[in-house]
Amino acid sequence: MRAKLHLVYAAAFLLVCFAGMAASLPHLWSEPARAAYAPLSASTLLNGTFTATFDRTFAKGVPHSDALDGAAAGLLYYTLGDAGPQVRAGCPGWLFLAEEIQEVRNGDTSLERRVELARKIAADFARRGVKLVLLPVPEKVSLARASSCGLPVARQARDRLAAWRGLSAGLGLREVNLTPAWPAPGFLRTDTHWNATGASFAAAQTAQMVNAALGDRGSTKVTLSEGAPYPRPGDLMRIANLIRTADIFGPTPDQWRDITANWSRTGGLLDDAPVPAVILAGSSFSLRAGFIESLQAALAREVVQRSLAGGGFSGAILDLLDAHADLLQRTKLVVWEWPVRALTQPLTDAERRYLERDLP
Repeated sequence: MRAKLHLVYAAAFLLVCFAGMAASLPHLWSEPARAAYAPLSASTLLNGTFTATFDRTFAKGVPHSDALDGAAAGLLYYTLGDAGPQVRAGCPGWLFLAEEIQEVRNGDTSLERRVELARKIAADFARRGVKLVLLPVPEKVSLARASSCGLPVARQARDRLAAWRGLSAGLGLREVNLTPAWPAPGFLRTDTHWNATGASFAAAQTAQMVNAALGDRGSTKVTLSEGAPYPRPGDLMRIANLIRTADIFGPTPDQWRDITANWSRTGGLLDDAPVPAVILAGSSFSLRAGFIESLQAALAREVVQRSLAGGGFSGAILDLLDAHADLLQRTKLVVWEWPVRALTQPLTDAERRYLERDLP
C-alpha cells in the first residue's frame, strides 16, 4: 500500500513539474529572456555560460511554491538519495552535514590561527586565576562512521582533530578526548547534534576532568528525569527541506525526550545554594540533549550556562571574556566546548580582533 502511495505522489509531483514548465514557456520566449541567452555558441555551451544563463532564466519563469520545493526535495531524497547541497544522505534515515566532510579553502591556515587563539585564551584565563577545560566534539561522520554507509570524507576533514592535537600539544591544555570509548552512534539520525546517550557520555568524561582540576566533587545531589518520547525533525531535515514530505518520502524524524535536572538542597533558604563555580561556554551541542543537566548531575554541582547556538569555535568563550567578565570573578573553572568542524572555517571578526589584542 505504501509503495502505491509513493507512485501516486510521484506521478502528482511530475504533473506539477510539467505544469510549472508550461507556465514558464512564455517567460522563456519573452524579449528580455531571448536577449539574455542570445549569444549561443560552441564556447558558451562548453564553458557552461549558456546553460547557467538558461537555468536562471527558466527559474525566474517557474512559479515559486514552498510545497513544490518541499515535494521536489523529498522526491530527490527518496529516489536518488540526494539531500541537497548542504546535507549528505548516509545509511537509510541518516543525514550528515556536508560542511563537516568537505575541504575548506585555506582551512589549514585557519586551524593554525585557532591554535594561537586557544593559546591566548588559555593565558587570559590563567591570568584571571580561572581554570579551563576544553571539550572538542568530533564530527558526526567520524563518531558515527558506520551510519554514513561510506560517505567520502576529504583528507582535511579526516585529519582535523589530529592536526589540532599535534599543533596544540605544547600548550598544556586540559582537553577531554571523546573518541576512544564513544558510545556509537551517539548522534541523532536527522540532526547535526549528539543524542542523549552521546551527551551523557560527554558529560561524564568532562566531569572527570573538571573534578580532577578542582580537586574535589560537588556535594549537591542532582537527579535527572526524562519526559515522554515525541517525534522531532532534526536541523538537517530543515536544511534539506525534508520536513514537509517526511511522512511520504522520509526520513523518519528522531524520537526525542526532554531531560530535566532536579536539585536536592540541604535547606530551604536561598543562601543554602552555593555560588556556582563552573561555567559552560560552548556551542549548540551544550544546549542540546540534556548535556548541561547531565554535566551537573555528574559534577554534583550547579553549572552556569553561557553557551551560544552557532557559537562555533570561540563565540561563547569570547563573549564571556568581553561581555560577561564579571562572572569570572567568582568562577573557578570554565568548560569550553566547541565542534571540531569549526577549526577550519574562516575566522570570525571577533576572533581576529582578539588575536590582535594586546593582553596585560
